[in-house]
Amino acid sequence: MNETLLTTKEVADYLNVSVQTIYKYIREKKLVPIYEDSWQIDETHLFKREDVIALKETLKKPGLTTGEVAKQLQVHPTTVFSYIKRGDLQAEKKPYKGRELYFITEEALERFKVKHPLQKKREQKRFYSKPLHVYLYQKVYHQQDRVMGRIMELNGDGGKVWTEQGEIFPLKELKERGFIFQRYKERPYITKKGYVSFSFKKPSHIAAPVFNVIELFYSKLSYRNMKLTETDDVINLEVKPCLLEDIYEDTHVYEIKLLENHIKDGIMEKRHNGLLIDNNLELLTVHISKEKKHKLKKLAQKQYLSLEQYVLKLIEDRLN
Repeated sequence: MNETLLTTKEVADYLNVSVQTIYKYIREKKLVPIYEDSWQIDETHLFKREDVIALKETLKKPGLTTGEVAKQLQVHPTTVFSYIKRGDLQAEKKPYKGRELYFITEEALERFKVKHPLQKKREQKRFYSKPLHVYLYQKVYHQQDRVMGRIMELNGDGGKVWTEQGEIFPLKELKERGFIFQRYKERPYITKKGYVSFSFKKPSHIAAPVFNVIELFYSKLSYRNMKLTETDDVINLEVKPCLLEDIYEDTHVYEIKLLENHIKDGIMEKRHNGLLIDNNLELLTVHISKEKKHKLKKLAQKQYLSLEQYVLKLIEDRLN
């Protein structure tokens, strides 16, 4: 074959795209094959090498992808999309390799970093100690004088207790110092998919209402249906969709108000038998071919997303 001509497969390999994308470029007149009327005889389209090189120049990546930005910010790509949607991170949608993708310039990313300094995550702590049956931020009381304390650090079977009198002592000394705590009942795992998320600024005082709200979930859901993580000054709480029975506005006004003000993702509904907390997700079943599913997986991997996250992103982009 003439060295100045390339087949469809060779062009696809050179541009690092699929053969289907080459056909798309042909339809869009971005790439014009020679001998177009006889390509079926040749069993492939043929393209001038210089035309392919010129197209590659026009397809050069116009900035950082959301996946690359996610790596720099040490967050998940879906978090980067939320920054873009809120207007915190400037990005432009541009065509690239046959798709419309968000791109972020180095300058835009630097501006974002200045306005939103990275919060270094602490090493993730377990918020429940199964051997001790205690939770992070759980309230404790002295048996005699009823001095209140709270477990403010929990690492495995160790940790620290702070008291309202300003004393700090190791968790292992809890019983010998005469402190007791409520043992919360274990609850069965809630099978409904997804979580409802809340974000609270970490209080400096152990009597803060935020800790009471967290304990409310401990008592109603137990560790099986919760996730709790910390950054430097933020407590992130995720709970399974549930009905908090016997939680009413007239009996838990402060707790409900606090939850309403700090819910990040999900819905709350006051009912006659309690407080419904739901993620508002509904099941959508789609049947596609094995080949298409494989292609979707590969596209998702390129953006560092799970298949479910990638498909959800496609739907959201289309609806928006």
